[in-house]
Amino acid sequence: MHTKLILIVEDNEELRCSLERHLSENGFRTISASDGFKGFKRFQTAKPDLVVLDHGPPGVDGFQLLAKIRHSGDTPVIMATAWSAHEDELKCYHLGADDYLPKPIHNAVLTERVKSLLKPREDRYANRPIHFGKLTIDEDEYTAFVDDPLGAIELKLTNSELKLLAHMARFPGQVFERADLIYGCFPDRNMHLKTIDSHVCNLKRKLAGAGIDGYLEHVRGVGYRLRNLNTNPMDA
Repeated sequence: MHTKLILIVEDNEELRCSLERHLSENGFRTISASDGFKGFKRFQTAKPDLVVLDHGPPGVDGFQLLAKIRHSGDTPVIMATAWSAHEDELKCYHLGADDYLPKPIHNAVLTERVKSLLKPREDRYANRPIHFGKLTIDEDEYTAFVDDPLGAIELKLTNSELKLLAHMARFPGQVFERADLIYGCFPDRNMHLKTIDSHVCNLKRKLAGAGIDGYLEHVRGVGYRLRNLNTNPMDA
């Protein structure tokens, strides 16, 4: 049985009840809210392990609520929207969403996405910590730190950002095309190539904020690579 708590913020009562029922049948605990104000209040008090968030609940809209949740920490968020434009999907990822599901939502698909996002926090057998330059990445513990003379700096990464960083850190210096990163990190998701750009943009910003700007490099016309700035650039 799962012990993870899922918060569902959805104003459509029929859909909300359907999602709650299906997740409960699969062993998850659930709470819900019909608008953004109640959703954020329940997020603060219940501290769920994952949030399923509609883009347009009354009160605080989905984008605003996503920003508030992301400002509070790295709780995984699945955005559920009726949109189909890639620009809207990319905006969800740019604001820090971990996954995106178009409506109508298939209950079984949502459940598998929830399990996938929570897996790094539940499994304890997957990988040993990765050490690369000033970075230490532990996928089992869902953490990433930057070495600093004053003490380790924890990177507040989303699930997707951590997967990308860990994957590139295993192959330092290797240039990855966007399709390579999708296949290596998100094989079960139909992800648009530009979504990788959005995740990497967020990741580069967080690395720079921790004092290691330049570790994640865009190789124009090809893709991305992770390089150790403590080594000779010719060896990177």
